[in-house]
Amino acid sequence: MSQYTNTVGPALMTGLLSLLMVLAASPLKANNASPVPVNIYGDGNPFNGVEDSREPFIPEVGKGGNPGDRHMSAGTISCDGKFRGTAMVVDTRDMAPDLQGVLLVSAAHVLYDLEKNRLFRRCRFNFMGWEGDAAYRSKIDLKEVLMGDFDPMQSTGESGFGEGDWAFLYLRKPWKKFNPDQSLPLREFSFAQMELYRQSAGEFRLLAFDADAGTISESRNCMVVESEGDDIGGSAWRGQLLDDCDSGNGASGGGIVAVINQEYYLIGIRNGSHWSKKVYPADRFPLGPPDGSIWNRRLNSNFGRAIDAHLLHKIGVFIQILRQKYIL
Repeated sequence: MSQYTNTVGPALMTGLLSLLMVLAASPLKANNASPVPVNIYGDGNPFNGVEDSREPFIPEVGKGGNPGDRHMSAGTISCDGKFRGTAMVVDTRDMAPDLQGVLLVSAAHVLYDLEKNRLFRRCRFNFMGWEGDAAYRSKIDLKEVLMGDFDPMQSTGESGFGEGDWAFLYLRKPWKKFNPDQSLPLREFSFAQMELYRQSAGEFRLLAFDADAGTISESRNCMVVESEGDDIGGSAWRGQLLDDCDSGNGASGGGIVAVINQEYYLIGIRNGSHWSKKVYPADRFPLGPPDGSIWNRRLNSNFGRAIDAHLLHKIGVFIQILRQKYIL
């Protein structure tokens, strides 16, 4: 979320403009119209800590001038004419080699009008956020979606929020320049806890849209842990990940990625943030912790939904439904 400042003059005007940008681009809760929170840990100073690790994701250019980086797997979701969040492109070739089209993973709240407690009516996917290029756009059929038991009436500030905040979306007709190599395979988060992963210098990253910069960004060298009873997540539900990946408005639905031996695997979905209301009271911090706040798993942390056995089972069920409908 954008920085909020209590100073006056130009700084206050900047803070107010940032607030308007957040409210315009973020899904809202029905009860008190507050945005689904996603923190920024960096404050723009590259010399004061690792929290400033977010950089624009600039793709390599392959033959013929087309983007050639096989790790390009993110894009944006726009619904009812406005940007709503991030989605990841999933590699399904091992799971269902005969299934045509594209499978996306995102957060369920990205697809909801949380003021009216209903799904948006019309959505589309913009690969890498390139909304202005028709060759990278594709319509989303909201009838071809499998979601968790997301409740749009549930408070996003509660530690229990997020367990059902996941969505699988099927695009039967992908964008014109779709390249299946530019997608990520799924891996269960537990594999990143294995000794082999640690010995091979495995790294966690976040791929997500940065609405302020208008581009997909990549945060590197993140800390990603499972929530426990003594932290801000309270181990409220299984599969809750806490992370310090530097991110901004638009990261909801982004991919928590494990990198090992230069291979990328999608192991989690970014949902939002938790923070201590005692340390960051709403009257002083209406948008949550300000830019530059240090990650602390007990006081202030982003969180996400792990790719675990449950979600792998659900995506398998979804693929079988699609195969029966379009192949068998």
